[in-house]
Amino acid sequence: MRPQVDNRGVMARRLLVAAGCLLIAAPVAATSVSDCEDVVAQFGAHIARQGLGGRDQQTLIGELADAAAPGASMSERIAKLTEVRDRARTLEARGDVSRFDSDRLARGAEVAMLCLQRVREGR
Repeated sequence: MRPQVDNRGVMARRLLVAAGCLLIAAPVAATSVSDCEDVVAQFGAHIARQGLGGRDQQTLIGELADAAAPGASMSERIAKLTEVRDRARTLEARGDVSRFDSDRLARGAEVAMLCLQRVREGR
């Protein structure tokens, strides 16, 4: 008998692996703000598909849209991603999401912040 696989966990790992690959590939070609916007947009789509965030899902998606908006300053992007990360922990503390989902939300925001850090560093 095969064990059941939690597709949410598989999708989360795939998202993080894809984002990680983008960051690892940076030495070949410098990471750009556009690359990071794509990472954030993919993360927002993942949240929507998986139904993450409980009653705050639309707020999270809105904050990610602001972080991926063309023309947003680097500090605005980082602030929005920090809000997503912090909101994930608040949702967990309130019991609105599981620890697993809180970690997925927080880590997704952190991956996007790492992407932006690479842009700042010119890598």
